[in-house]
Amino acid sequence: MSYLLAKDLKRSKYRLLGLIGQGQFGRVYCASHRKTGCLFALKELDKQRFPTHKFLRELRFLLSLQHANIVTCYALEHTPTGRYLVMDYCEGGTLRGLMGEGVRLHPVQCLKLMIDLLLGLDHAHSRNIIHCDIKPENILLTLQADGWTARVSDFGIAQLHQESAGKDSSNTGSPAYMAPERFYGQYAVTSDLYAVGILLFELLTGDRPFSGVPADMMSAHLNAPVKIPETMPVALHAVILKALQKLPARRFQSAAEMATAVQVAAAEAKPELEQAWADSRLLRSSIVLPIHVCKYVHQDVLQAEVQQLITASTGTSPPVSAIDAVATVPVLVTAGSSAEQIYQIRNHYISCQSYPEGLLAAGIASEGEARSLVTSVRLPKAVKELLVRPQGCFAVTQRSIYRLPIALFQQGIAQPSQTHVQQAANGMTPLQPAVLNLVAEFSRDFLATIEASGRWMAVAVLEPDKVTSVLGFWSLSRMQAFKSSSRNGSAAAPRPSAHLFHLTMADSRYVAAFSHLVDKGTNSYITGVLLELFTRRGKRVSAFSLPVPLRQVLSGSTPYCLMALEPGQTNSVLLIDLKPLRIVRVGVDIVPTLLASASWGYILMAVDGQIIVLDRYGLALGRISGPANPTAIAVLEPYSLLIATWNADQGCFYTIDLRQVNVDIVF
Repeated sequence: MSYLLAKDLKRSKYRLLGLIGQGQFGRVYCASHRKTGCLFALKELDKQRFPTHKFLRELRFLLSLQHANIVTCYALEHTPTGRYLVMDYCEGGTLRGLMGEGVRLHPVQCLKLMIDLLLGLDHAHSRNIIHCDIKPENILLTLQADGWTARVSDFGIAQLHQESAGKDSSNTGSPAYMAPERFYGQYAVTSDLYAVGILLFELLTGDRPFSGVPADMMSAHLNAPVKIPETMPVALHAVILKALQKLPARRFQSAAEMATAVQVAAAEAKPELEQAWADSRLLRSSIVLPIHVCKYVHQDVLQAEVQQLITASTGTSPPVSAIDAVATVPVLVTAGSSAEQIYQIRNHYISCQSYPEGLLAAGIASEGEARSLVTSVRLPKAVKELLVRPQGCFAVTQRSIYRLPIALFQQGIAQPSQTHVQQAANGMTPLQPAVLNLVAEFSRDFLATIEASGRWMAVAVLEPDKVTSVLGFWSLSRMQAFKSSSRNGSAAAPRPSAHLFHLTMADSRYVAAFSHLVDKGTNSYITGVLLELFTRRGKRVSAFSLPVPLRQVLSGSTPYCLMALEPGQTNSVLLIDLKPLRIVRVGVDIVPTLLASASWGYILMAVDGQIIVLDRYGLALGRISGPANPTAIAVLEPYSLLIATWNADQGCFYTIDLRQVNVDIVF
């Protein structure tokens, strides 16, 4: 059975990963090839809704179309549960998803997508195939570092080329994008170009030229003139007006002709479009968010720069064995009353402050009697990352992993003895084995990630001088040593790419490995990311390339959901869903440098202190003006935002109650 979907393709070469949409004649799934791990789209063809003669006709159309701007069909897959077309998978979703409410796309990118669409249609028209249903839902997207590439899909009602009505003609289609003659069952090459004209108008203005119920739209397509806004560059007026002529003979007569006209108009209008847009952002919100000033409920002076903030709660939660999710903030179960803990990472030091639940957000935690003792432990090496799990606090350094008992922080144990501190300074064991355990030590730099309930971890030793790295798996239930990565102990360990830069848990059974794809000529220019999914036994179940570089990958509160920054797009973030693969580029009005996740969404923060609050789907909920020069942020569930700042030789630790800011968050 598929690990992400109850429905399984028995005796098939493909493993279903998730439902991605509903086509005209059946569902569409994301699937991985069982041997290669590569992703494909499997289009289910319901025998009752999609009779054999229509199925054979679409298959014939698709197999004859091989173009970069058309979704390619590779094979037909027969299984006991049905039949499927095996097609290219487009991780960027549909053009409709990019045309969301309140979002505007850079006009130059709009024109580029229309040229992609026209090039694909020109190829189909040259094979005497007319699509007959061009609309945003049938335009699929693949991400590129500088935007998107558009690809035509769903030739389910495509027709062979003919200039007038004939047998098998119909008015099936989408009324909002149908040419006048299509309402009478007639179609031609120019019918598709009329639909492209509607799309171009909608992308550039945010609205379609005609709207209303189907009867109103039919009347408008047949009779109403097109009114072009004055804000649209004059160079594009002629293109749109010609594409939307009522009579087919007055429109562009080929997709190639229209593509050339769009390219010429785009070159002429580019200075005007860029001046009106004012910057290079691909996406911009058409809704201006008011900026709210922070009101701090708590503020502390810092004595040193904080590199990382980790939050955790203790109390009467469900047993950790029942937790099966990736969480930046694991829930720890201890006896006694509930408490909130905040860990600060400062070079060699790990400090922890404990508060009774709700006290910090109430703004009275600064009172000495209300705060637990501050625990501060010095490790022999600088801490890169702290992972808090039920089995302990795992401190990851450059080449070692240490484990500290949670009780060390929960009981408010004071600073270790001076003897231990002195030993740490000399590079010796800083604390007694009962207090600080060396879990592992490596001869090279490494990456590590630990499953949310702390039962196992994955470790990748980086070997930049070789083609691949080595990925190993460790059992932590009894703090055991290396666990074999193969079923019988004889197979070689899995080897992700040598350019591995990030490991994260997808869920309690799978680990995701992110590797840079580099230019083969220079071996230095990063062109994208290879994402591989491994089981804890070391079996690779999926592998696919993302054509965009990534940095600062953050796990969300929901399994398989990630957020990442793009090096080339400073005013956007990527929301990545691995179940199945979907990538949404979200434009924001700041240049985020710090990210934090919460159960309700994400926090983005810029160097100047500007904060954007997003929900889990990338919708902006609000904007906040916070303190400048932040070095670390974290969310103390559900509504406390923690910020550490540092400038030159001074810094502060702030607590913000998001309920006191006018942000539309559902806690």
